[in-house]
Amino acid sequence: MIRNISISAFINTIFILALIAISITFTIFIKLDKQRYNITMQKKYELVAESVINSLDGNPGKSGIKLIIEPFKVNQIENDELKLKIINEAKTLVIRKFGFGMYRIFSLEDTLYIYVQKDGYNLMLQDKQTYSYNLLIIAVAIFLSLGILLSLYYILKKKLKPLRNLNREIKKFSKGDLNVKISSNSRDEIGTIAKTFADAITHINNQTKSKDLFMRNMMHELKTPITKAMFIAETLEDEKKRDILQRAFHRMDDIIKELAMVEKLTSNNTFVYKELTSFFRIYKKTVEITMLNADQITSKINDFKLNADTAMLSVALKNLIDNAIKFSSDKHAFIHANMHRVDVISTGEPLKFNLEYYTEPFSQEEKRSDGFGLGLYIVKTIANLHDYRLIYKHQKGQNIFSILID
Repeated sequence: MIRNISISAFINTIFILALIAISITFTIFIKLDKQRYNITMQKKYELVAESVINSLDGNPGKSGIKLIIEPFKVNQIENDELKLKIINEAKTLVIRKFGFGMYRIFSLEDTLYIYVQKDGYNLMLQDKQTYSYNLLIIAVAIFLSLGILLSLYYILKKKLKPLRNLNREIKKFSKGDLNVKISSNSRDEIGTIAKTFADAITHINNQTKSKDLFMRNMMHELKTPITKAMFIAETLEDEKKRDILQRAFHRMDDIIKELAMVEKLTSNNTFVYKELTSFFRIYKKTVEITMLNADQITSKINDFKLNADTAMLSVALKNLIDNAIKFSSDKHAFIHANMHRVDVISTGEPLKFNLEYYTEPFSQEEKRSDGFGLGLYIVKTIANLHDYRLIYKHQKGQNIFSILID
């Protein structure tokens, strides 16, 4: 699970957990500190209450009571309504009874009160001083911790920004955009990776341009002598030799065309010129370019309309038919087509390997020495460009290659 999460999401999760941990820690700390403060103040008020009770033995008057409580820095509450409210609504924290009197300590709205009763005296005392039980220090600590955490988060996210940019450019590159630009001014590991990848893109672009130039020049140089040789072969009087040479030159021409198709399909400038057409039109064009005898193909076509590149699909269907006839036991192919699929069927032994093996360029079985092994690679590539699928199965002694349209 952790291996599948992105670095950015992982960092966000870590900082959120750290923020939660800090919040919980300070919440617990504040609660414990408040409890400690209450216990300390409670003990202090107990001492004050006992001292006041002991000082009432001489039956002092109002001025005497004021002198007694003044050293303890407490005020006497004389408002009877407030006294009743405290007695009735406040929470009793401590109650102590003696033979000569009693005292209670109340808590109301986070304020502590001392209530002393002895020999007709009913004194309600309130502390003059206010205590913040280290709240200011805790608040400073909270803001300082959060500030450091958020600063680290900002610095880390800023540090990872070049990595996000690099990831975005790599995705563009993986989709075939060779003109991506990667720049990084940092000298850390991310900067090193960015520079290395930029160098790799430059190297790949140079190799691609070199390959394209080589392929075009090679096909041009081969095409010219083959065309001349085909004209010369036409002048031969020996019909048998003329047919042999013409077949050889036609095969060489087909191989060049296959290489040209592969170069076109693997280049970055491949466009699928889709148009609304009929499958019968595609099939008719396929028959024209296969140059096979009519008795070698049997078709059952339920004609239908589709949006497709007629030239490309004709080449794909031609390659399937060529393979079907070339490697069948009876040199015959059966075509079945409807709006859902196109099947090319021939009699023969099943493939030795799975379909993926044969859809790689230059893949052949040992006995198949004719051709470059590009046929099924071209078929699959054209099918994928149309969002179709190429599948294969062997059933009842027949090889069935199918292009699934929907």
